This record gives sequence, structure tokens and C-alpha cells, in this order.
Amino acid sequence: MLIKSVKMHNIRSYESQQIDFPIGSVLLAGDIGSGKSTILLAIEFAIFGAKKGELPAYTLLRHGKKEGSVELKMLIDGKDVTIKRTLKRSNDDIKQEAGYVITDGLKKDGTSDELRAVVLEMLGYPQGLVRKGKDLIYRYTVYTPQEEMKQILYEGKDTRLDTLRKVFNIDKYKRVRDNSRLVIASLRERKRHLEGFVLDLEYKKRDIEEKKNEILGIGKKIEGILPKIQELKESISEKRKLIEGIENDIRELNLLKRELGITDTNLSRRVEENNRLNEDAKRLESQIESLGRELEGKKLESPGEIEKRTLEKEKEISEAELNYKSTIRKIKELEVKIEACSDTIRKINELDVCPVCEQKVDEQHRHDVDSREEKKRDELISDVRDFREKETKYEKIRLELKKELDILARQQNHLNFLKLKFENLKDKKSEKEEKSALKEKLKKEIGSLNAAKIELNSKIANYSKTEEKYTAVRKELDGLLPQEKFLEGEKREYEAQKSLINRFLLGMEKEFQEKLKAKEALAHISQLANWIDEMFSSLMLTMEKHVMVNIHSQFNELFKSWFDILMGDESISVRVDEEFTPLIEQDGYETYIENLSGGERTSVALAYRLALNKVVNDIVAGIKTKDIIMLDEPTDGFSSEQLDKVRDVLQQLNMKQIILVSHESKIESFVQNVIRVEKNTNVSEVNL
Repeated sequence: MLIKSVKMHNIRSYESQQIDFPIGSVLLAGDIGSGKSTILLAIEFAIFGAKKGELPAYTLLRHGKKEGSVELKMLIDGKDVTIKRTLKRSNDDIKQEAGYVITDGLKKDGTSDELRAVVLEMLGYPQGLVRKGKDLIYRYTVYTPQEEMKQILYEGKDTRLDTLRKVFNIDKYKRVRDNSRLVIASLRERKRHLEGFVLDLEYKKRDIEEKKNEILGIGKKIEGILPKIQELKESISEKRKLIEGIENDIRELNLLKRELGITDTNLSRRVEENNRLNEDAKRLESQIESLGRELEGKKLESPGEIEKRTLEKEKEISEAELNYKSTIRKIKELEVKIEACSDTIRKINELDVCPVCEQKVDEQHRHDVDSREEKKRDELISDVRDFREKETKYEKIRLELKKELDILARQQNHLNFLKLKFENLKDKKSEKEEKSALKEKLKKEIGSLNAAKIELNSKIANYSKTEEKYTAVRKELDGLLPQEKFLEGEKREYEAQKSLINRFLLGMEKEFQEKLKAKEALAHISQLANWIDEMFSSLMLTMEKHVMVNIHSQFNELFKSWFDILMGDESISVRVDEEFTPLIEQDGYETYIENLSGGERTSVALAYRLALNKVVNDIVAGIKTKDIIMLDEPTDGFSSEQLDKVRDVLQQLNMKQIILVSHESKIESFVQNVIRVEKNTNVSEVNL
């Protein structure tokens, strides 16, 4: 992995800045607090995302800004890779938003965790070493923040060993031992459970035999009941067949009784009907005699003459009506004309000037008009008197004609009533004949029904003993059925007991088989637990010690070598014990790291750090971060002579890309490239 550039937007003290990194050694130079370390943190954020505890999101986003981002361009295995991550402020929290990875022009969007998984795969980091929030290989081989440089030296030996096991990728041996102890504990717990489970194995075997004998005894009882049940069933079957035959006779008897009932009903109905016919015949005879006396000596006249005279009178009335209405209409017309004459006379008397010629109306003209209109009105009044006389005449004629028409109508009604009387007499005689014919028919039907009734009573008498016989057989059957029910119930009870015991026996046999299997499993578990405890765990410890011895030897030589280069003082030397704790000897005496000067402590920490870098890169195969190292203020407390040693360190590192953060101006002469960082009014800027 090589860094090509990093672009920051609202990241800590940076508002908007892009930094291009060349190949070779690069120094990020600037005063303390200018923003140098922020660049390295931005690179780590782009690769792994924000991490609680190590690199929380709230420490990255610039104060007062709602969003920020980092875009990192790298070269991994000869492929161009671009990673972009973003931060967003929401309420009182800062969260990572979705971002993307571009590999050789192919873009892939994803959440923060999805991007992290993609990048870790590209870097070739073992998945077993990747823990959420812990990127140990990166922290101990590529970039360790300044404040964490000496942390591993001051940790307890157990914590340091656990950390180194993870970094060296050999913590699997310890995990195997720990898991083995858990497995052994689980096996022993399982063993205790199985021992308790198989404790009553022999008792279960005896119980099974007892239940089998109990089932045999119940089977014999059932065999003793079966012949009795069979005998009862045969007797019941015979009785039921006999009852079935009797029931057929009873059904035939019931049919005859039902038919007799129907015959009785029909006979009663016919007798009642015959009685009604006798009464109807007497009533009709009386009505016929009454009508005969009433119509005696009367004849029906032809209605044609009355109808002809009625039509003539209606025609005369119609003509009288027309004359009367015409006279009324003429009188009204004459009265209108009389009114017009009176109106003209009134108007001429009131008129002074003619409205047509606009000349004054003289007395002569007024007199002439009055005379003319008076004469005309008198004539009209005379005509009205004549028409009044005609009106009276026509009204009298009209009333006389209506009286004559009423007389004709009464004559017509009398004729119609007489006609109805004759028709009624005829209908009564016809109805009397019909009743007589129906009466003869009923007489024959009553005779037939009486004969059928006698025949049915004779047949019913043949079944007189059937019901008694049925009652006797039914009583015998009712006595057998409870006996059968009792024996069947006793049989079912025995069968239920047998079934219950069988089910219980199956459960017991299943449990017995399980206990047998458990007994076999108990032997296997005991053997397995002993093997893991006595052989496997010891083997894992031996393998770990062997690996750790090799790593310790290589690490110790590298640690001493780097320290000697940095210090160049034969009076002080370092080494690590078996637990990788630094041991310091000064002037022939062992001393503690706390007793060293600041530059000496930094030398120990840097030597330890460089030794870790070399050993991890050699041991962990496939990682893609072997060509780069980032050193954050690695010369804290160094003297001028020690600073000169940094040149030798950089030369011996022999890496494709080395990025240093330092405020020491002397180091500028040791590197190939210098990137200057300045801060003005709380905003960091970079000058190449």
C-alpha cells in the first residue's frame, strides 16, 4: 500500500485541503498543534472509519460544521484505489454516512462497515485479527499515534502478551487452550449428567419386565371375556332378526290402520256432503216454488221499442239543449252591443275635442250621435226580450223531454228486473238437477267405502297377536343388551389398561435405550476429556512456546539493533524477557524505564515499535502494508546527536514510503520530501 493523496473537508482544523504524497520519505513539518497528526488520523479514518475509543467521529468533524469528508487515493498491488467517507452532524450526535470505494475505475457504494470489510480484504489483513474498533496490525506496523507509542511498554505483562499474540497472529494457540478448558468443563458437566442419568439403569430393566408380565395377565383376562361376548352377540343377533320380521308385520298393520283411518275420514266426509245436498235440494225446491208464484201469468216483452223511443227522446233533448245554449249565447252578444251603445253615448257627451281631427265637437253632432245610438240600443233591447221568451220556451221543452226520458228508463229497469227473475228461476232448476245427480254419485261412493271398511277390519284382525309378540321379544332383547354392554365395557377397560401400560412400556424402553446409549457416550466422553486435558492442551502450549521462542529471538535481536542505532551508547543496552517486557541495563545495572530520560524512553519505544513492524511484516503473510510506515513525533525528547541517528534509521528501514511527523527542522535534511503545515486563525493549511 502506498498513499497517493488525501483530501479533507471540514476535518478538525482543516476546512478544505488536498495533500499529494510522493514515493520515498516524506516529512510533515510544522509547529506543535499545527495539524500534522490530523493528516495521519484522516488517512486512518478513510481506511477503517471512525472507531469508538480509538478514533471517535466527534473528534474528527470540525467544530460548528454539519458535515465533513475524507477522500483517500492509494496504490494497492498496482491498482488505483479511492476511498471516500463522510461525517454528518444530527442533533447532538455525529454519525458516519455511506461512502464508496473505487478500484481501477469500478465504484462500489456501501455503509461504513461494508467499506471497512472491502478495504480490509484489499489490505490482506487476516479476518481473525480484525476486531471492531481494533486494527492492531495497522497500529503496530503502519501508524501508531504519538500518545500510544509508549503505551505497550507500560502495560501489564498479561495484557501485553495478549496484544502481541494478536499482532503476531498466534493468539489462536491461547484461544485453543482456553476453548479446550471450556470444552473439558462442558464434557465433565456432561459426564456428571450422564452418570446421574444411567444410575438407575438396572432398576429400569426390572420395571420393564414387570410391565410386560402385567400386559400378559391383562391379555388372558380379555381372552376369557371374548367367548361370553360372542355368545351374547349371537343371541342378540337372533332376537334382532326376529324383531325385524315382527316389525315388518307391524308396519303392514300400521299401513292397514292408516288406510282404515283414511277410509273412515272419507266416509264421514261423504255422509256430511250427502246431508248438505239434501238441505240444498229442499232450499232450491222452496226458492223455485216462490219464483214460480211470483212470475205466474207474466211474460217478457221485447225491449226494442223502449230502446227506440229512448234514443228518439235523447235526440230531441240534444236538439233542445243546442237551441237553448244558442239562445243564451245570442242574448249575451246583444247585451254586449247594448253596453257598447251606452258607452258611446256617454263618451260623446263627455267629449269636447275630436281626438282624430282635433276639431271642437258641436251640439248638433253630439245630438246626432245620441239619437243614432239610442235608436240602435232600443232595437237591441227589443231583440233581447224576444230571445228571452225563446230561452223560456226552450227550457220548458228540455225539462218535459227529460221527464219523458226518465219514464222510459223506469220501464227499461222493470223489464230488466223481470228478465233477471226468469233467469234466476231457470238457474235454480238447473242447480236442482245437478244436486240430484251428485247425490246419486255420493250414494254409490258411500256404499263402496263401507265395503272397503269391512274388508280392512277383517285384515287387521289377522294381526291381533303381533304387538304382544313384539313386546315379548323386545323385552328379551332389552335384557341381553345391558349384559353385552357390561362385558364390552369390561373388555374396553382391560384394553385401555393394556394400551396405557404399552405406551408407558414404550416410554420405559425408549428411556432404557437412551440410558444404554448414554452409558456408551459416558465412556467416550471420559476418554475424550482425558485426551484433551492430558495431551491436546499440552500440545498447544508446546506449539505456542516454540513459535514464541522463534519470534522472541528475532524480536529481541531487532529490538537491540534498533536501540543501539538510536542511542549509540555502549553504557546502556536493552533486551526483552520471555514475556516481551523490555529489560534495561545501564552501567552494568538493571534499571526501570521510568528512570530513563525522555530521549532514552523514546528510543526504547521507537526501537520496540520498529522491531514489531519488522517481525509482524515477516510473520503475517499476505498483508499489503509492508511498503509504508508512518512515524508520529518519533524523536520526542531526542538530543541533537540522537536526531542524527534518525538518518540511519530511515536508510535501514528501506521502505518505499515513509511518512514522518515532526516539528524538528533538522530532520528536513534526512528526507526526500517536505510538506509544511501551518495554522492561521484556527485553520490548517499545507504548503509543499
